[in-house]
Amino acid sequence: MRNRFLGAILVATAVVAGSLTPSAAVAAPPPSTERVPVGTLLDQLRVEAPSTVKYNRDLFFEGADLDGDGCRTRPEVLLEESDIPTTVTGACTVTGGQWFSYYDNVTHIDPAAIEMDHLVALKEAWASGAWAWTDAQRQSYSNDLDDQRTLTMVTAAVNTAKADKDPASWLPPYRPMRCNYVSEWVAVKWRWNLSVDPVEKSAIQTLLRECGPQWDAWMPATPAVGRPSAPPMPDPVGVYRFWSPVYQGHFFTTDPTERDQIIARWPNVWTYEGQRYTAFTTQVAGTIPLYRFWSSTYSGHFYTADPTERAAVIAKWPNIWKDEGIAYYVYPADSTQAGTVPVARFWSNSAAHHFYTADAAERDAVLAKWWRVWIYEGDNFRVPSSGIPVPQPPQQPQPPQQPGNPGDTRNCTDFANYAAAKEWFDRFYPYYGDVAKLDFDNDGIPCETLPGAP
Repeated sequence: MRNRFLGAILVATAVVAGSLTPSAAVAAPPPSTERVPVGTLLDQLRVEAPSTVKYNRDLFFEGADLDGDGCRTRPEVLLEESDIPTTVTGACTVTGGQWFSYYDNVTHIDPAAIEMDHLVALKEAWASGAWAWTDAQRQSYSNDLDDQRTLTMVTAAVNTAKADKDPASWLPPYRPMRCNYVSEWVAVKWRWNLSVDPVEKSAIQTLLRECGPQWDAWMPATPAVGRPSAPPMPDPVGVYRFWSPVYQGHFFTTDPTERDQIIARWPNVWTYEGQRYTAFTTQVAGTIPLYRFWSSTYSGHFYTADPTERAAVIAKWPNIWKDEGIAYYVYPADSTQAGTVPVARFWSNSAAHHFYTADAAERDAVLAKWWRVWIYEGDNFRVPSSGIPVPQPPQQPQPPQQPGNPGDTRNCTDFANYAAAKEWFDRFYPYYGDVAKLDFDNDGIPCETLPGAP
């Protein structure tokens, strides 16, 4: 049987379903011989926003018989976690035993009343990094019998209430087991190299402070398939900017198709200004959404990375600004992420539009030259510095290449008009003089008798 009391030895009085007296939990072999503070494991987890890659539960291949003994994962866990000898019929159908649901402090004798819970639900694992795993890694995770913390039998209704929530949204209703629960949560995430989001980590830290600094756990072992690598960091994409002399405002897009359509269809309305910076189309560690609004009243867009400002705009001016959702993902204005630059925001009372720039030189030029038109509102967010176009120095004019000597091969009658004769004369005169003798009086005017001559 498997021991659920991993953070500390706790003795709890169980509410017994079926009037059975609960037996004491007997310790199973630990996953390692080393104990480590849970806070240490938590600090080693990546902190990043959940992935937005579409979830596919089928890719986890649940209910496998990985050891080939004829028992699939659920009966394996039923057999291991029963506090008394189990009753088994057929190949591997568990019909009797006794199981302690530590989420709600209830003991069951009917296997139909309990469900096998992935402590870190499959959907939560997917969003925390499993979307990038191999099929073998996902199958190993969903059928993980090598670390007793990954899977456990719990009351069916409680498992339904938990669903795919993390500790920021759900904790076991039986409070004495909450420290154990978050300890196991952190251990499972560490074992499988899964990330935590900022709110999730903060909630776990708060609870661990209540558990006490001595709270520790068995050090997780590396899975048999190998500890998964962190998902690859997506590359930022270009953010393209247009200026409209008609609407006196800017428009930004990360969509090359939309960019090309605007260039092709509305060249008289929108002037293409090229890539101005880069951002992310999926949320990565440390980034936040940049929200976009459209106003028919002002014929322009408004962008904000401040959720409080966004909520205020939605609440106060619903008839003026239409919330168009997330434009892309950026770093907060106060982010300390290396390799980023601030995006300054300006407001114009006369144009009734905002202006955004990640180019420090452009920002300073606006501050110096057009401060009466554009009011500086500070830095609104940050973006990767690698995406800012580097100003190119002006090209130096190249000296014209010397033409070959044409010799005395032309007469004034060979040219249709004076302009054609003058073009030919000026091309060769600096190098060879009046080689064809077109300027008879040496006044710099060749073929004076042709039409158009001065």
